[in-house]
Amino acid sequence: MNMQNSSEDSTQSDTSALEAVLQVVNELARKSANGNYIYRGEPECYDKISSSLYRDIPFAVPQGFNIDALQEAHLDEARKFTFETDDLAILTELQHYGGKTNLIDFTADYLIALFFACDGSYLCDGRVVLLARGGEMSNHIHGPRNPVNRVIAQKSVFVQPPLGYIEVEDNDIVIIPNNLKHFTLDYLHKSHGISQQTVYNDLHGFVRYKETHRDVLNHSIVSIVNLLNGDCQSAIDSCTESLNLDPFAPTYIIRGFAYFLIGDYERAIDDFNRAIVLDPNYAAAYGGRGFSYALTGDYERAIDDFNRAIALNTEDAAAYSGRGLVYAYLDDYYHAIDDFDQAIVLNPDNSSYYCNRGEAWLHLSEWDNAKADLATAQDMGVDIVESFRSDYESVADFERHNNITLPDDIAAMLGG
Repeated sequence: MNMQNSSEDSTQSDTSALEAVLQVVNELARKSANGNYIYRGEPECYDKISSSLYRDIPFAVPQGFNIDALQEAHLDEARKFTFETDDLAILTELQHYGGKTNLIDFTADYLIALFFACDGSYLCDGRVVLLARGGEMSNHIHGPRNPVNRVIAQKSVFVQPPLGYIEVEDNDIVIIPNNLKHFTLDYLHKSHGISQQTVYNDLHGFVRYKETHRDVLNHSIVSIVNLLNGDCQSAIDSCTESLNLDPFAPTYIIRGFAYFLIGDYERAIDDFNRAIVLDPNYAAAYGGRGFSYALTGDYERAIDDFNRAIALNTEDAAAYSGRGLVYAYLDDYYHAIDDFDQAIVLNPDNSSYYCNRGEAWLHLSEWDNAKADLATAQDMGVDIVESFRSDYESVADFERHNNITLPDDIAAMLGG
């Protein structure tokens, strides 16, 4: 497989994802054509469509519970801090700043609702809920009072349900699979100008955006520390928490390498794939996927990925070494040695490169070169006997498989 084929595979994958996104958009358009609706996007499929005040109640709500009385207590306190006299205006302002109210945010635009369904909880399916303006909630639907920039941008509409929650039929819900969220956000940004910057277009939105990225960064740092300490499972857990906040390519790469180190190559490949979809210019994602493909026996794809990694970063010594190992496995020792040469030029302190090149020289009966490289690796701390026996049971096994007789001094170096 060459680089062009890999690019074609990626293009086909992107095209399929776009088609799936357009199906979701078309389904929303089709459902909307049947009536006059408002919409709510939720990043997860929660048990109830409920207000923040309802969710904040610390006990099981009894039948006939008056949530408006609880909200009135909040309003009494809030009135001390504002010159507003209109209750709904106060409530919408409280809602804007994260206060607990019995308002549920909806929007008049199903594409904005679709954005909210995809913006967060990236490991969970999202949903868009359609609510008929003329239905049983019609008397509880309110437009904003004195709308601020973000309310205008989001085309906000508020529902104030008497029970604190809304029940809707399954037919009025459109599910967005979690694996489509990134593609959907990309589509909304490129085709409709809907993004975090346009939807959260005020300082409060800026703070929210920065806090999310701070949390993602913190989880990513913890993941790297865990990975360096050899605690792969903790690294995976930290990455997963980070990815649920925001899907960044480097986080997928970190988790991919953690999966790789515990031998879960299929999950590693899946994470490297996701990283490449998010940002196709990360050499590390191709390199990691190349090593994973190599260890699952898919050598053509492995070489293709190492080619791509090297094209993106010509100083990627690990990619040269990885490609060299695959060439060696395929008995293409001249190309293998060329790659080990380049890896050593880029990183002369990596002992494994000398060991691998030394073993490649053995297959070509280049005894002086083989002995020099094996000796260098040994001097740098490599157990060359153990390395050799990871491929062959013994010197005799090597000689039998390759129809080669090793010189006595090299045979002795490798355990006789």
